[in-house]
Amino acid sequence: MKIAIFDGFSGAGGDMIVASLLGVSLSENDLSEIVSTLSLRVSVSVEETVISGIVAKRVVVSGEEKDREFSEVIEIIESSNLDAEVKKEAKAIFERLARAEGVVHGRDYKKAVFHEVGSDDAIFDVVSAVTGLIRLRRQGYRFFATPIRLGSGHVEISHGKIPVPAPATLEILKNSKLEVVFGGEGELLTPTAAAILSHFCEGTLKLPFTVRSVSYSAGKRSLLRLILGECHSHDSIAILETTVDDASGELLGHAIEQISKLALDVNAVQVIGKKGRPAVLIRAITKLEKSEELSKLIMEETGSIGVRIIPVYHRLVAERKEEIREVEIDGKKFKVRVKISYPGVAVVKPEFEDVKAIASELKKPLPVVYREVMKNI
Repeated sequence: MKIAIFDGFSGAGGDMIVASLLGVSLSENDLSEIVSTLSLRVSVSVEETVISGIVAKRVVVSGEEKDREFSEVIEIIESSNLDAEVKKEAKAIFERLARAEGVVHGRDYKKAVFHEVGSDDAIFDVVSAVTGLIRLRRQGYRFFATPIRLGSGHVEISHGKIPVPAPATLEILKNSKLEVVFGGEGELLTPTAAAILSHFCEGTLKLPFTVRSVSYSAGKRSLLRLILGECHSHDSIAILETTVDDASGELLGHAIEQISKLALDVNAVQVIGKKGRPAVLIRAITKLEKSEELSKLIMEETGSIGVRIIPVYHRLVAERKEEIREVEIDGKKFKVRVKISYPGVAVVKPEFEDVKAIASELKKPLPVVYREVMKNI
């Protein structure tokens, strides 16, 4: 699978995430277009800097700070001509920020007032980062992060002097898979960066990987690097085979149903057996450690007197996960189990039985409902 790792060894800011994506999935022209599309009152420039002998890109955004309510920020994004997926993810990130502010200040998150994170520069950072990350995701990348350095001490904000990390930052981290570590001077992880990384990253990658490219970005006094690479998952399996030439179709159907409960996969192929007799080759795939247990079941259910166990050195497997997503069809909302695999690019498939149930409830043809579900997930 393709992986993108944010290495926050000295922290992360929204502008640093954007800069790390320059030359990877963002261009300077993209940044100008985002400012124009959102009618933001900011000036943006890109420069190179050297920190600790490392050349890094820096995005400098300057503009007037402005307090905004959560609903105002959402309206700015929603009323723009941004890509629909960018709008959706950007709004979700600001909702994370608003919910954190709501908890910290004891108010309804929908009435949250953004101070630093509601300014034009923060909106620019979020939308720019989301644009670049979605482009990588469409190429099949999944996102991870190393433990991110938080900083230490205190920082002055509109509410006064607060400890580092800021309470809102901690609240965002509480509901994420990110790992963090104290250390360093000042605020090294900002609420905006915490919200962006929490939204996209799956935690710390535990698998070996190969490095394809590295992009360095700089904040005022820290570095962030984005590592693009690949990693492969594999496991050990066995293929089990037996040939049956004296079982009825009904018995074979029942046997395959029972075998399926233990096997990773099972199929039956018509073959010509000894003495020219028609037969069925039953082939099942199972974890190596379950091969004998499944072989015993196959013999019990088919009447076979032997099962061939063929160990496989290893097989490459696509990363996969299952989610429950909500879709709306004909004004009704339904929960659909969705299987997502990453054989190179993300492949999304709804659970067939769930789609079938929706078609039955709506009294609509299954192919029509399937297409509607695919458009909505």
